[in-house]
Amino acid sequence: MNAARYLLWISAPLALSAGVLWLSAQEPKGARGAVEGIKVAEMASQLQAREKQVADKEAALRQTEQRLATLQATLDKESADLATREKAVQDALAKLQDLKARPPIDPQIIHTYEAMDPASSAPAMKELAAQNMDVAVSLLAGMMPKKAAKLMDQLALLDPKLAGLLSERVGLSKAKAGA
Repeated sequence: MNAARYLLWISAPLALSAGVLWLSAQEPKGARGAVEGIKVAEMASQLQAREKQVADKEAALRQTEQRLATLQATLDKESADLATREKAVQDALAKLQDLKARPPIDPQIIHTYEAMDPASSAPAMKELAAQNMDVAVSLLAGMMPKKAAKLMDQLALLDPKLAGLLSERVGLSKAKAGA
């Protein structure tokens, strides 16, 4: 009896272990592999979709970079054009300031021309205008109007074209001085 009990005590756990092993061996392996296969396939498709999104974004980024490079080149060109135009405007303003500013004339010379006989001062004015038109314009503009008119009468007989040019320049210089 002792031997039968002993055998029972040893064989019962062994039988139980064998049963558990047999049941675990009976678990369907295909169902577990299919679940893992579905997850892997799903993850692979998600990864492919993500790679496509990244590739699309990279392509869009390259296009944006190309557009920015084109816009930068256009901006640089327009900036250079603007700088050239600004230089031209500055030059024109400087020239205008030079034209606007009459050279200062000594009042003694103005009085001398006013005191001269208009027939004698006309050739001198013609020569002065040939050498420096701005000085001639300033001189005429500084004279008393009646005396300048007599001088211009004589100058018109001598050189009508010069008389017209001087009249125009004096008129424009007076208008600018008054403005």
